[in-house]
Amino acid sequence: MGTTVIFNVTYPSKIYVDGDRNEPTVFVSLRDEGRVKKWVKGMPDGMEVGGEYLMCEAVWVDKEKNVYMTSVMKHSVYKWSPRTNIKTVVAGRENYQGLMSDTLNSPEGIYVDDISGTVYVADYANNRIQKWLKDASNGTTIAGFTTGNEGNDAESLSNPTAVRVDDETQVVYVADSSNNRIQRWLPNAFFGDTVAGGLGWGHEPNQFEQPVDLDFDNYGNLYVCDRVNSRVLMFKIVHNEPCFPVSTTTSGYLFLRISVLTILS
Repeated sequence: MGTTVIFNVTYPSKIYVDGDRNEPTVFVSLRDEGRVKKWVKGMPDGMEVGGEYLMCEAVWVDKEKNVYMTSVMKHSVYKWSPRTNIKTVVAGRENYQGLMSDTLNSPEGIYVDDISGTVYVADYANNRIQKWLKDASNGTTIAGFTTGNEGNDAESLSNPTAVRVDDETQVVYVADSSNNRIQRWLPNAFFGDTVAGGLGWGHEPNQFEQPVDLDFDNYGNLYVCDRVNSRVLMFKIVHNEPCFPVSTTTSGYLFLRISVLTILS
């Protein structure tokens, strides 16, 4: 049974937990309120972070405590510095949607590399994952098509909602929501392989219906937020086993579903 730690929030979209021992903090993106708020352990009320944005979808915090947030309506990713209280656009062109390398269209999930400052963006309506180097004015497509075409084959994505990156291997994992699967893209690959789901929509242990977020624990196990099925699925990683169908592009990991947490409404 869970314990309520934050309440009276409107349409919470995504969270980021900063496990700083000195000041444990939970950041929550509130989509309908268009902003991010943070709750510090021991404080009952949340504090607004970085001002308001239209339909703030995702949030990330780097090691310097800078807060990154996506705006679906402004088609941009912002970085807010707690030291200067200044926010800047780090991906996309504010209030401009498009398919060019310098634009985004309804960005959702993000991942930030703490070492390089590179920002990875799930470019939802463009059906692609964009990689923005620190201080770059343009992004590079690393998964999906630069043209924004959607599809359900290995080369394509359809409404990606979340992205995670293995900082060591640069392997990219994507919640491919409309295809109901989790895709893995190796560095410089032209197509991805499915590590979970991909068997159509449904509520079976090997199916999803709108997987909207994913993350890994310290053991490499995969967790997927399965929105319509109101559950979180956990997949245990098994080393030295190739994903099927076998190909030379697989990175040698197989995920097995081992448990499920159903969230009752």
